[in-house]
Amino acid sequence: MPEDGVVCLDNGMYKIWFARTYRTHVANTLLLDNALATMASILPPRQRVLAVCGDGGFMMNSQELETATRLGLNLVVLILQDNAFGMIRWERETDDRRLSFGNPDFSRYAEAFGAKGSRVETADGLVPTLEVAFKAGGVQLVAVLVDYSENIRVLTHELRHRLL
Repeated sequence: MPEDGVVCLDNGMYKIWFARTYRTHVANTLLLDNALATMASILPPRQRVLAVCGDGGFMMNSQELETATRLGLNLVVLILQDNAFGMIRWERETDDRRLSFGNPDFSRYAEAFGAKGSRVETADGLVPTLEVAFKAGGVQLVAVLVDYSENIRVLTHELRHRLL
């Protein structure tokens, strides 16, 4: 993202890592919801806007693709797909309870709303796919599979060990 690019986050496991590692240089370019849901206004067309959503959070508000496409916005939505409500899954797995769900084909889903969709298959493909989406303009959905299994080790086992 350029220094003046805006990143909007919904509420999910990835937000913990974003808040810890993503560095901003311009005020109000990282919007964290803290469970209150982020909203970005219609910005100048030259400014990049990236909405980062978990698949669960995205599906709860995916109807807004219609609004974004109808208004002709330039918006890239990055969907972090773990096929579960990642934060809820993490909380449940600490109690040995499992949670998962299915998702639509996000590329086809985007097209149903008049947006464009793509899928990232490798970590090396993330940045080039996002660049293509930003350059194409309009509403772009980019889905990437994520594995949150490391969260159990770092956020549960290691923290518990440090407290003992």
